[in-house]
Amino acid sequence: MTVFIIFPLFSLIALYLVFLLLFRKHGKAVRFALDFGTFIVLYAIHVALIALTGTNYLGWIVIVVLLVFALNALWQRIRQLDVDLRQMIRHSWRIIILLALPVHFILFVLGIRQLFIS
Repeated sequence: MTVFIIFPLFSLIALYLVFLLLFRKHGKAVRFALDFGTFIVLYAIHVALIALTGTNYLGWIVIVVLLVFALNALWQRIRQLDVDLRQMIRHSWRIIILLALPVHFILFVLGIRQLFIS
């Protein structure tokens, strides 16, 4: 079970290296690696929560992701006259990865702590 919790850290690096070989540009490789790595990190959060609590929180993760999209659309609507769908999806997806990486790190530390205490 711990392999799936540690896996996103290695997969983000591997995705970055693959996209760096494809695009030969650091910025584009980072963006694509984080965009595709978001799925992996969200899955790792799901697995970590199951490992730590024994309860499935996938529904709550989906609700939080949809809430980020809705709040970002509302924010964009307040700032501009209409919502640019592509920009809203791109910004929401990057907000999700910025939220998911620290959550994953915290769950990882809690899992290590629980492993050594038990």
